[in-house]
Amino acid sequence: MAAYTSLFLVIALCATTAFSLRCYTCDTQTSNSNCQTATTCGSTAAYCMTTVTSDSKITYVAKTCQDVCQTLSASMNGVTATTTCCSSDLCNTSGGISIKSSYTAIILALGSVLIILKSSVL
Repeated sequence: MAAYTSLFLVIALCATTAFSLRCYTCDTQTSNSNCQTATTCGSTAAYCMTTVTSDSKITYVAKTCQDVCQTLSASMNGVTATTTCCSSDLCNTSGGISIKSSYTAIILALGSVLIILKSSVL
């Protein structure tokens, strides 16, 4: 019974805790390596957005926190622009869509499993 109570407590804590999204942000830069400033977004931001614009001579990268984001790709007169969106902490590291697991969620899940296994063995 204690295992179920502990599991319920962990689930309740995870469900009610809200964290602000963290994204890499920068104004227009010529290199992704110059665009790695980690920023805590505002409470309404749900996405990390990366825009990469390039022509035959130069590429520009810009990263921001956004409330709404849509993945787009367009090309006109030799200029290509691509916008990618993701919604996990620091997911816009490379300018592409990536998936990162929350370390806190992983630790809580493993802890819950260990508590259940320990109580079922005893």
